[in-house]
Amino acid sequence: MQEQGSINVASEESLAQQIQPYLNKWFWFVISSVLFITIAIFYLRYSTKIYQAEASILIKDTQAGGVSELAALGDLGMLGNNFNSVENEIEILTSRRLMSRVVEELHLDVRYFREGNIKTSELFQSAPFIVSKVLDTANTGRNLQFYVKPVSELTFEYWLNEGQEPNIANFGSYVKIGENTEVQISSINSPIDGSDSDNVFLVRLADFEKVVVSYAGKVSVTQSVKRGSVIDLSISDPVPSKAAAILNQLITEYNKDATEDKNIVAKNTVEFIEDRLATIELSLDSVEIKKENFKRENNLSDIAAEAGLNLQSSAEYTSLQIEAQTQLRIARDLRAYMASLNDTEYIPANLTLGSNSVNEIINEYNQLLLTYNQRLETATQLNPIVQELQDQLSKLRSSINASLNSYIQSLEVRLGSISSQNNRIEGRLGEIPATERTARDIERDQTIVEAIYLYLFQKKEETAISLAVTAPKAKVVDSAWISDQPISPKPKIVLLGALIVGLLIPFAFIYLKGLIYNKIENRKDVTRRLSNTSFLGEVPKLASDESDVITKNDRSILAESFRILRTNLQYKLSALSNTVKTPVIIVTSSVKGEGKTFVSFNLAMTMANSGKNVLLVGGDIRNPQLHRYLVKGSKNLKGVTEFLVYPEYQPEELVHESDANSNLKIMLSGAIPPNPAELWLSSRVDELLDYGKENYDVVIIDSAPSMLVTDTLLISDKADVTVYVTRANYTEKPLLDFVSDTIESEKLKNVAMVLNNVKIANFGYGNKYAYSYGVDADSAWTRLLKAVKLKK
Repeated sequence: MQEQGSINVASEESLAQQIQPYLNKWFWFVISSVLFITIAIFYLRYSTKIYQAEASILIKDTQAGGVSELAALGDLGMLGNNFNSVENEIEILTSRRLMSRVVEELHLDVRYFREGNIKTSELFQSAPFIVSKVLDTANTGRNLQFYVKPVSELTFEYWLNEGQEPNIANFGSYVKIGENTEVQISSINSPIDGSDSDNVFLVRLADFEKVVVSYAGKVSVTQSVKRGSVIDLSISDPVPSKAAAILNQLITEYNKDATEDKNIVAKNTVEFIEDRLATIELSLDSVEIKKENFKRENNLSDIAAEAGLNLQSSAEYTSLQIEAQTQLRIARDLRAYMASLNDTEYIPANLTLGSNSVNEIINEYNQLLLTYNQRLETATQLNPIVQELQDQLSKLRSSINASLNSYIQSLEVRLGSISSQNNRIEGRLGEIPATERTARDIERDQTIVEAIYLYLFQKKEETAISLAVTAPKAKVVDSAWISDQPISPKPKIVLLGALIVGLLIPFAFIYLKGLIYNKIENRKDVTRRLSNTSFLGEVPKLASDESDVITKNDRSILAESFRILRTNLQYKLSALSNTVKTPVIIVTSSVKGEGKTFVSFNLAMTMANSGKNVLLVGGDIRNPQLHRYLVKGSKNLKGVTEFLVYPEYQPEELVHESDANSNLKIMLSGAIPPNPAELWLSSRVDELLDYGKENYDVVIIDSAPSMLVTDTLLISDKADVTVYVTRANYTEKPLLDFVSDTIESEKLKNVAMVLNNVKIANFGYGNKYAYSYGVDADSAWTRLLKAVKLKK
């Protein structure tokens, strides 16, 4: 149970250690989050908002998931039911051909912008003028722009580039933009208010084809239900009214296109009938003139009344002859007209030929040709379906010609039979004068021509009515509508993203710093690498306006930290042999700048404040710094170097009393010698230490860095305790390996570590508590003033 508890504690401490660096920098997270949220607010305020317009239509006269355009082929059994007409309509709606009509109708290749102080907003159908392209021969694909400023209801100013002198022109005039482009700027006949005359409008002329491709790619067309006929359309644009107008116009153009497809056959039929009516009118005029001349020459008044009794017996055959001749003439004319048509033109229908098979084949051919033309809009000539359709059209056209020929032959046979019967009757009427017989022929010709004329005129009116009542293919379920909320940027997502980024950046910085930063930061960095070495304590980092010298009755954090050092060091000294009455303590470090002199002096002062007589020796004779702690200290004062070199000097002659405490005596380093290592090997070193042991309670030596020079290692055997100083955010972690190797090789005796310059946040084990028990804490206002250097 105890082992399990210790494992949980270790795990808990490990997690706390991982989180602690982030908690120490909590203000970084706050500042970064506030900064990025502020940036996000400005972004939301000034970014271009994107709105989405949506519409839905119902495709009529179609079967979702079945055959529609290729129904004729399906009926022939040559293609299966694998064509989805709704999918075909979706392809048409997304085609560039249809979008080009929308762009042309709404003039989307000309864009208007109102320039503001920070952002430029696009206008749609709300500018006080209209720009129309008159000449555009450049065709370079580049966008052209110029500036327009309305001056009055009649005039405006324009210029091409910012800072250019403006030109004045009247509304309705032509303006040359660049070398190859000319536009007409017209007023929309609405009064220009003061806001318009004060604003500058930016006009951009875009390449027409690029605009078509751009908007065709923006339109999204999807099937609402998998096997339904409802289609949903949507498009996104910064200008809501433009997006709605594009969808509504796209639906309108789609219905126009579908109506045009439906009316192709009817229009061709009208053209055929009008052509035949013109010919029949000439024939009718010719017959009537012939009849008029005949009556005048033969002094006849009413040929029908005079020949009525004689023709009563042949009336039935005459009627049949007229009908047969009518059908024969229409059939021959249709065959001649088909010979002049190309493969993509429709055959006139609804002529009511006597042969139902011919009428059905013609209708089937026209329907298949319509399907073929629609398929060519989304496919090429090499498409298998298109090629199959071509084969079917060719076969049907041959079938129509064969059927017409057969029908004409049957009419000719029938007409011959009727004529023979009529001739038999006419033989019995041989007594009728030749004049009456001629009049009867003229009357018959006139009746036939009139019947053909009336028949064609009736069909023309019927076809015109069918053109007028053609219903649109798409029924609008929902016209284009726009939500009040933009789809981009979304405020909640942007703010949440800003908050996440604001938290991730300091997190990533701290994490990466932990990976690549190789400086010591807290006591755990030292104890983790030197787990078998004693750790005396930490010395806090001082502010620039704080004193680095401990005084009597000092209650600062610095003084408390050195009292803890003294206490822990006392436990270290108490473990020494009873023969050691005056311990010798060497204070060293790995490199220069880690604060060993600072630690040496304040440790000595702390012990002196406790009533002990302390001798502080400046053992760093290569780079002496101890003189800084004497009011009248100087590098020129004699010290350790002079004592080691000149035998005539006695230790007491070179000792100076501390200005802050009389219990503390200081022997400075003295002059910098040319051979410091050799001096530490002299016998005078023992004399110096013997002097200290005989006259003082503690001897502390401020030694040189042990990694850079050998001075400390030469005298390390004379020390009872070695205080090894490292500095937070200065000493590199790999230097601790040198300390470990030095200790393991026993080059230094009884080493105890001290971490200098530790930030308050990294103090101790949980950095909640520092050495401030019993110290009067500053108020928040005082700390703020200190932070901005307004109060000491």
